[in-house]
Amino acid sequence: SIYFKKAFSEKWARKENEFFISNQPNISPTVFEILINYIYLGTFSVDNNKISLVDILIASDEIELLEVYRQLEKRLLENELAWKFPKDFITLYHYRDRFNNLYEVILELVCNKPEIIFNSKEFFKIEEDCLIQLLKCNNIKLEEIEIWDYLIKWGIKNTDSISNDNLIKWTSMDFRELEKTLHNCIPYIRFSQMFPQVFNIIRKQYKSILPKDLVDDVLQYFSDPNSKPLLKNLPLRVSVYPLNSKIINANDAAIVASWIDKKKGIPYRLKDIPIKFELIYRASHEGFNTNKFHECCDNKGPTVVIIKVRNSGEIIGGYNSLDWRSVKYKGSHYNRFYIDHKCKTSNSFIFSLFSSTNGVNPVLSRVTSKKEAIIWCKDKGPCFGLQDLWINNNSMFGRSKQKYYKKKIINRETFEIEDYEVFQIIDKRFSPYKLINRVGSVLSIPVLGPVLGPFFGPF
Repeated sequence: SIYFKKAFSEKWARKENEFFISNQPNISPTVFEILINYIYLGTFSVDNNKISLVDILIASDEIELLEVYRQLEKRLLENELAWKFPKDFITLYHYRDRFNNLYEVILELVCNKPEIIFNSKEFFKIEEDCLIQLLKCNNIKLEEIEIWDYLIKWGIKNTDSISNDNLIKWTSMDFRELEKTLHNCIPYIRFSQMFPQVFNIIRKQYKSILPKDLVDDVLQYFSDPNSKPLLKNLPLRVSVYPLNSKIINANDAAIVASWIDKKKGIPYRLKDIPIKFELIYRASHEGFNTNKFHECCDNKGPTVVIIKVRNSGEIIGGYNSLDWRSVKYKGSHYNRFYIDHKCKTSNSFIFSLFSSTNGVNPVLSRVTSKKEAIIWCKDKGPCFGLQDLWINNNSMFGRSKQKYYKKKIINRETFEIEDYEVFQIIDKRFSPYKLINRVGSVLSIPVLGPVLGPFFGPF
């Protein structure tokens, strides 16, 4: 081959006892033997599962065996199982300019399954610039707090002065050395995508390693999400758990889910949310039509209403632990459907997720008079309390006058609505089919196929 003519020339190799000695530091003896067999025998096979196809591909490119290179490239592009993680990722990172197509493919695989890198023993050996490349990715499927936790672990392992991970036992020198290790990495953490409570804990634990300007930037964002960052204007990462909403994100849903479950302290991690938010109504799509609201939302069980206030960025809403539906009422057809029906519950609440007056702190306002917790009326939208949070008939205006819920959620009694959404709340911990199967087994009643019932329907 042209390559070997060059390799065995006087410029590339030396001759000893009739043998040419050529130094190829980028090619291991095992890989070289595989390629030599191909040259002499015309066959190519990899029996040793420990050998990386990426190593062979790089070597075949180097010695100009284009046919082998094309076969290996095709196999790697078409078969995810052909890769060896984390080795191949680290290798291709160093050759990313030369094999950019393959590098982009493996980077996408790592972003979709980050545990193959972050949970590996080799993670702590990754060089800083390679780690920063991962931190820059906007689509890596990890929560931001998980990324921070992995970064801290990497930093501890790569800081010689730190002998344990117990912060209480650390000296000021340990924190200074950790700051040096992580100095270039920390700016790529999207702290603004964490819960404020979580960031406050991090701020207390690692105050000495977080740049003051960065902390001020994050706190400013929490108090006003529309504020412009002073430092790196990093785009938000794509949510690991996307939510079908134009108003809230998965973090907001986690806060509401925690309130529904009366969970104290830090809200649910996204991966631990036991509740599914199923969008069943969006006002802007339905023309703010009240009849459509009832058509989509009545008799659907517990729901959450999310309202975006026009011109303020405020997000308010309420949780109805009951159905939106009429109650049995003796009287005319008109009275039965067009008067305000008071529905009793102690589990409903209204809330503010972001308010220009409350800033960083979401407001939870639980019901104080359970007899008037929910109001149902055919010619009104969702109503909580006696105007604690109401949306009137076919209206883009809402009312909020604190009366039967504990706290005020907005600082004015009337407001214009930019949009509102209603989500059916589905508890993922509960399955009617599992329940009936369990009851059936206890009573020795066989349950075969789908079960039909007047309430549940087929499932």
